[in-house]
Amino acid sequence: MKKLSFFLLLFSLLLSCSRMNTVELSGELEHGNGRMLHLSLLTAEGLQPLDSVVVRHNTFRFKLNTDEVEGMEAGQPVFLQLAFTPDNGLTTLARGGESVILRADADQLVSSYRVSGPEDALLMWKLDSALASFVRCTDTLLQIYHYYMGVDSVRSAVEQRYNKAVEDHRQFLKGFIQSHPQSFSTMIAFYQGYNNLRFFDETEDADLLRSLTDSLIFCYPNSQYVSYLQSRVR
Repeated sequence: MKKLSFFLLLFSLLLSCSRMNTVELSGELEHGNGRMLHLSLLTAEGLQPLDSVVVRHNTFRFKLNTDEVEGMEAGQPVFLQLAFTPDNGLTTLARGGESVILRADADQLVSSYRVSGPEDALLMWKLDSALASFVRCTDTLLQIYHYYMGVDSVRSAVEQRYNKAVEDHRQFLKGFIQSHPQSFSTMIAFYQGYNNLRFFDETEDADLLRSLTDSLIFCYPNSQYVSYLQSRVR
């Protein structure tokens, strides 16, 4: 009886260790049936393809073993990209032992998705949602600007509203970075942009970049992402 209990305990521990080395991504994708979905690891050098699946019945599932993927280290979060095409994808964060569940419209992944799972994945979604709101606002302002091109007072009001929207989003990102110093999502927040617009500059906002880098070094001294940040700090 004691031997049986010992082997059951050993099996339980081995199963637990196995799960800690596994990352799962799954979900439902409206309008996705029959389409090929690609999973890639975002490294400091670029995208590293990992796997692809055909979406069946509007659902998908990926399962990764961190021990078998170069660039994935046990216990450390990594950026993972899900995409149908280079122009239609989203990036999330996950580490061994975590399961990320997504729901989205396959025609517009990043602007439509919702996520449940670990905190890092939720933080990435929060950043994407905030940017989507900013884009909707600025798109509306651009339409008004073009429609009233010949009306100086309207153009001036639109320009002021646009500048305020940019500053409001910049302050949101700054607060986000300061509130989540131990999450790699702060890297995305610092480098977030839209078209040619960048909310932060490595030189002008060097103090902010240095602060978030120092926080991440403390938590993840051997991370490839932190090494990249260190190379950017002036």
